[in-house]
Amino acid sequence: MRSSTSATLLDRLRDGRDGLAWDEFFQRYWLLIYSYASRRGCSPHSAEEIVQDIMLKLFERKDVFRYDPGRGRFRDWLATVVRNRVAELRRLPAGRNRARGGNNSGSAPEPADDAHAPDDLWETAFEQSLLWALLEVVRREMHPRSYLAFEMTVLGEIPANKVAAHLGISRSTVFRTRKKVLSRLEQLGASYRSGGQLPERVKQALLSRPDPAIERSLAHRIETTMLSR
Repeated sequence: MRSSTSATLLDRLRDGRDGLAWDEFFQRYWLLIYSYASRRGCSPHSAEEIVQDIMLKLFERKDVFRYDPGRGRFRDWLATVVRNRVAELRRLPAGRNRARGGNNSGSAPEPADDAHAPDDLWETAFEQSLLWALLEVVRREMHPRSYLAFEMTVLGEIPANKVAAHLGISRSTVFRTRKKVLSRLEQLGASYRSGGQLPERVKQALLSRPDPAIERSLAHRIETTMLSR
């Protein structure tokens, strides 16, 4: 996942015949949309609904993928679309919102946004979804046991000697693995090279990542709906 959406991907999406492009787009952005909606107080069900609504909205309006660098970053345009959809959902009457899976704050109006101020929640959601993606890249590059050792030390904060005994590796291997993963993450995402905060950010990302079943369910529902249109 990169900080910008390539012109090539947008062109492929606009063409509408490239299933891989849609899959790539979903993988790149669903966590961002879901994370942002959750941070705005949406329930898991409502956050899923927003992801599905946004993806289908983009599918129906292929013209939005006409790449024009002069109009700014695609992710900023997407932020506006997502913010508006969250606002619509949160303005629903409380009873109707709960019926759709919302929380008790559903009757509260969405706070007015300053169009000229950065949306801190969106940027936080973007950074976290980027870290999720980077962790997935590293996980696929490594032996499963090595990556598990990393997660156990960072997420579970389990002492290295206990991790080593559990996985049948040496204590020094556990330390080397942890250092290797963190170094690789820094290499992939330069914005995390600051103040020794990466281990804590990784821990929070791992703790907050949605259940994989949500991704599978969303992908299936969106694909089924797209094919029926």
